[in-house]
Amino acid sequence: RKRFVECERTKGRRTTTDEGDKVSSVTMASTSMMMRCARSRQPLRIECAHKKGSGSTKNGRDSNSKRLGVKVYGGQHVTPGGIIVRQRGTKFYPGDNVGMGNDYTLYAKCEGVVAFEYKAKRNRQYVVVKELPETGDVTPTALAQAAASKGETLTRKQKNLIKYAELGRPGSRTYE
Repeated sequence: RKRFVECERTKGRRTTTDEGDKVSSVTMASTSMMMRCARSRQPLRIECAHKKGSGSTKNGRDSNSKRLGVKVYGGQHVTPGGIIVRQRGTKFYPGDNVGMGNDYTLYAKCEGVVAFEYKAKRNRQYVVVKELPETGDVTPTALAQAAASKGETLTRKQKNLIKYAELGRPGSRTYE
């Protein structure tokens, strides 16, 4: 066991063992510090951290979803410029009246009905927009009213058009 003894001549500290043999001599700049070190006879205490260390982790990040896929299915109506398919690469190829953007997005070039077709040559799936027949300046509501007056069976869409024509626009209704 080592103990520290104050040296009068050098105002430093000498380290000695129990047998009294001199081991080394250390000169300290501050005598008050030396006195504190010489007086403390308590054993060395090791304290552990009270909180967990915040180490780094390799996980914990995720990218935002890109919302890819078919937006307008076969048989549905599409307007010009309407997005039909968002995709990475060419799972679907553009057909008639369909354009392809830089990110392989397929969009309609004209108003019509979407159809998905297979071409036998390369076994590719093409998206086609079939144009609607020209009806002139007749609105779908007028066509539904004409079909109702003829006594034809009406589709659900035609029934709703007639009902909303009688009620007026949703924002302009007055309730009594």
